[in-house]
Amino acid sequence: MTRLVVLLGLVLALSASGCAEPHSVMVKRPQSPAVDTAVTEMWSHEIHKVAKDGDWILTRSYYAVADMISLTTSGEDLSHASIYDAKRDTVIEAVGSGVREIPLAQLVQRNHYVIVVRPSGMTDAERTRSVERARSRIGTPFDTRGMLGWNDPDKVYCSELVWWAAQGELRTGDHQRLITPGELMNYGEVVYWSGKRTDAQVMRQAMVREPQPREQLASVR
Repeated sequence: MTRLVVLLGLVLALSASGCAEPHSVMVKRPQSPAVDTAVTEMWSHEIHKVAKDGDWILTRSYYAVADMISLTTSGEDLSHASIYDAKRDTVIEAVGSGVREIPLAQLVQRNHYVIVVRPSGMTDAERTRSVERARSRIGTPFDTRGMLGWNDPDKVYCSELVWWAAQGELRTGDHQRLITPGELMNYGEVVYWSGKRTDAQVMRQAMVREPQPREQLASVR
């Protein structure tokens, strides 16, 4: 029962309403807005250089419910999962308003740290197809009950979208009635770890880094 309560909390944490959600008391943003912005730009640039089509982007949000997940679950402290489109520099994600596609930087901005995981046993072509599968679900409603184990085939939650798009069950033979962002770590290789947004070294590197024009960033690959 405790696990179900925690998973329900995860659903609420991933609401698209952002500012309406209570803020975390465990993780904070840099006090300087300029530093905060610089970190987002640095991470977005680094991820764009490293990540490939179909990589999973796992994150820890600034929502209060993510604190509850951290305190009551084992494994990596993660609250969200999305899938990356390297060609468009976007992510496809399932949030409270449903499945949508947003710029990578928009995802990065709302998180305390970011982990990029490359799913195991997939070719480049298969990962690209997984992006296409995820995009085919844009507009699909968010599956609140699915996070409690009662899956609705016409709805989807965040880590379920990622697992489904990568055909995880078909490739691994593992039937996951519930799968959390942290559990996705077991099915891939970490290719990028951002560090925490408030780490002194992260903030220092972000501030000394020369900003890169958006058009130049979009052309890097």
